[in-house]
Amino acid sequence: MAPGGLLKQPLLWFLVIGLALFIADSRIPESRDEIIVTAALRDRLATLWTTQTGLVATEAELNSLVDNWLKEEILYREALRMGLDREDSIIRRRLVQKLGFIAESETIPTPEEGELEDFYRENINEYTLPVRYSFRHLYFQQRAAAENALARINEGAAAQEYGEPTMLNPAYVYRSALDLNAAFGAGFAGQLETVAAGGWQGPVQSGFGFHLVWIDTIHPTEVTPFDGIRQQVLQDFQRARQLQARDAYVENLLEEYTIVVEPR
Repeated sequence: MAPGGLLKQPLLWFLVIGLALFIADSRIPESRDEIIVTAALRDRLATLWTTQTGLVATEAELNSLVDNWLKEEILYREALRMGLDREDSIIRRRLVQKLGFIAESETIPTPEEGELEDFYRENINEYTLPVRYSFRHLYFQQRAAAENALARINEGAAAQEYGEPTMLNPAYVYRSALDLNAAFGAGFAGQLETVAAGGWQGPVQSGFGFHLVWIDTIHPTEVTPFDGIRQQVLQDFQRARQLQARDAYVENLLEEYTIVVEPR
């Protein structure tokens, strides 16, 4: 039979493909499918059970935990073998997060007092309280109703006779612009900057309607003393050093890669 005819024989192709699969399978280590249940693993599962339930796992319960772990491990390995971890944004973020934790895990030595105080001064804005407001307000759905109430109050009427029901608190104390915008809607705090303390003024618009406002006190910015927040400064210092360690880790890794940016 001519060579061309041999190539057209299905049996020949079956034998060739079978031989190729046999060779490929023989080169895969047997350990690929080997799962070892170590004593350390059993101890870890038992400890996890005790942590979650407060009880010591019986032998039957521990065997059940091991069985569940085995099923999970098999599914995990098969998912990796099938490449299900690729192009998955959730898995990508999780792996990046875990490696970030490893990069930040280096023990940060306790700083000297002077070093901690220097960090405090360098980041003084983080420990400075912003302008805050303590005020009362009356709520109205319509601007006209608020304006009418203000006119009556200025003529001598009692303020408590006006205002409509609302889920908002009648008064707020030591609230920053961030707090007020979160409670009343974006832009509310900015309007208070033009309102002087003392006396009913407005209307001031919020995300809910309109308000007459009586500002009791405008509290200026205030630096929190170092001694009062030393523990917080220490935590911030350690976190900053962890982030620096992570950045340094990434920078070192970048040196091992060639970055190619394709033109648009």
